[in-house]
Amino acid sequence: MYALTTIVSVLALAANQVLAMPAVKFLRYTSECASTYTVLSGDTCNAIISKFNNSFTLDQFYAWNPEVAKDCSNLWPGQQVCVAIQQPTQPACPAPTASGMAQNCNACYHVVEGDNCWAITQAKHISLDDFRRWNPSIDAACSNLQLGYNYCVGVKA
Repeated sequence: MYALTTIVSVLALAANQVLAMPAVKFLRYTSECASTYTVLSGDTCNAIISKFNNSFTLDQFYAWNPEVAKDCSNLWPGQQVCVAIQQPTQPACPAPTASGMAQNCNACYHVVEGDNCWAITQAKHISLDDFRRWNPSIDAACSNLQLGYNYCVGVKA
């Protein structure tokens, strides 16, 4: 009976060793991540970059995935890594812009010789109150429009 118990115990231990998989440690990545990739068996950092047609560098990969070891030794199947970040949005208005312009501006107007607040608001079908709110640097008399500057004439909700 002792021999049988010993054999069962050894087999159970062996089965546990063979079937046990290392726990997948979830790696943190940048909060700006726009796309992730699930690591597969045999993946290396360079192999992952190659799978994405070298659209990012190894330095970018490490910056987006700060917990990945510099030799990639801590990548395991099932882990998620960042492979793309959100691209900064282009401002609606090219420089130069009026100071303090609304952050959610999505339309602009380039001031030319002879422009005034009333003419701009009429042409863009917006209220003077909105124009001033979106461009707080404009004074009460609207006498400080700067020639060649861009001003906000629309915002996204």
